Amino acid sequence: MFWRKTYLYLLPMLLWASVASALPNKRSTEQLLSAIDRAIDKKEAVQQKRIERCDSLLLVAKRTSGQQRLDALFSLYYLYESFQTDSTLSVLNRIERTPEYAIDTHLRIRCTTLRARTFGMMGLYADAYNCLEEVQSQLTEDSERLLYYNALHTISGWRADYCQRSQPELSKRLRKEASLYHDSIAMLEPDEANRIIVRTNKMYDQGNYIGCIDTLLANLDNWSDTQQVYAYSRLAQAYDKMGDSKNAIHYLALTALGDLEAGNTEYMALPLLAQQLFLAGDGQRAYYYLLCSLEDATFCNAGLRTVEASAIFPIIDRARMVAENTRDRVRLIIFLILIVVMLLLAIGTWGLLRQHRRLNHVREALAEANSRLKQGNKQLQAANQQLQSADKVKEEYLMKYLTRSRRYLSAMESFQRQLYRLLQARQTDELAKQLKSNQFMADEQAHFYTDFDEAFLALYPNFIEDFNTLLLPEAQIIPKRGELLTTELRIFALIRLGETDSNQIAKFLGYSLTTIYNYRSRVRNNAIGDKEKFEENVAKL
Repeated sequence: MFWRKTYLYLLPMLLWASVASALPNKRSTEQLLSAIDRAIDKKEAVQQKRIERCDSLLLVAKRTSGQQRLDALFSLYYLYESFQTDSTLSVLNRIERTPEYAIDTHLRIRCTTLRARTFGMMGLYADAYNCLEEVQSQLTEDSERLLYYNALHTISGWRADYCQRSQPELSKRLRKEASLYHDSIAMLEPDEANRIIVRTNKMYDQGNYIGCIDTLLANLDNWSDTQQVYAYSRLAQAYDKMGDSKNAIHYLALTALGDLEAGNTEYMALPLLAQQLFLAGDGQRAYYYLLCSLEDATFCNAGLRTVEASAIFPIIDRARMVAENTRDRVRLIIFLILIVVMLLLAIGTWGLLRQHRRLNHVREALAEANSRLKQGNKQLQAANQQLQSADKVKEEYLMKYLTRSRRYLSAMESFQRQLYRLLQARQTDELAKQLKSNQFMADEQAHFYTDFDEAFLALYPNFIEDFNTLLLPEAQIIPKRGELLTTELRIFALIRLGETDSNQIAKFLGYSLTTIYNYRSRVRNNAIGDKEKFEENVAKL
């Protein structure tokens, strides 16, 4: 029931607005803008608290199992969803590695649909649609269908926003496609307030902006904070469509304040508010808001929001530069007038000012040269550190090679002395037994595997986890307790290192050519996606 109630029909930027303080609609727009300024100043502290909540949930997930662990992980997912998409995917990967995921079809459907939402937020629309296509035929419960249709509607809307400037016809078609899901969502949505929100969205898409506004304002006071903040966003859009910029700015400010106080980094209200403020003549504040939006969108890895803010930023930045240049020209004119007055007063003073001006140019040139020198020093230090790191790795693995060789030679010397003692003692039967035994080679082979496994995993610590993402869940390869790599993992570790010849792999690992072929074929047949490109994908890990 926890996850069924979580997915309200809201844009992703508002999923965590409920943790923000109540946003009273009675505050003036200027009061709201001042509150936004303060929220931006302290956003790092707010986001740090959100990170601490994430860390606490992750700790709970590590210390628990079963449904309690799943609840903690899904709570962590929702906390990350409008905050940092890379971490969101990492949480989904954790869920997919739980025992419950392998046996629970509903859990797999839910995770795949949530992964589609995350891909959509990142701007990976093809991957998002592939995930939704994967679960389309498996939906059996209303909650799954609601989640699925919400994801389709949201991703189509994001994609329409993304291509609005470059492909307006495609954007129009995508918006029409997104609106087709309104009725399906309304039928499946159990919450009355959310059904009203769906109806207002449909009104908005149909151009009935007055009906949308009236319905939202009539129900606003009875809704939760989360629903109220979503309503503010839709009210801002409706007022903007009607040409009422004053109310559009007011409700955009309410929405943006909710995002910032919740610690969200994926949002659209603040850059839109910046655009409206710029058109209203407040260029300085617009520039400040856009800088904040770009910084948060980059942190979140939200592709659409980065594109939106980046498209608006050059216009406002150019206007800011023009205004600053105008002020500079005014200052220059005043300065020249003062110079002329001073020239009339005393030629000597003019000479001093002229010398002072030359000195300033020299200082600026020196400062610029010093800045370039510092930058060059930083780059040189970084290069030196990289070289030192590379040398350290070479030295470490050279010592591993020398240690391994010395240990093998010592083992051979010890084995030789043992055989010689048996020969001197004329213990021919024991000597023959020792010569026939494979134990020595088996022990050395085991030592060799251990050394290889340790060296490879030191170079590629995430290889096993990354390799398993290329396989079907039921075919993933997990080493046993006390084991670093399995035979299959060693074969594909060599492929990762660039050795693809089965003959060479067989010689290296001490197996027959047939065994190597069988292992490679069996693992490749369990690959996700194009099996012909499986080993090519392994080589890229």
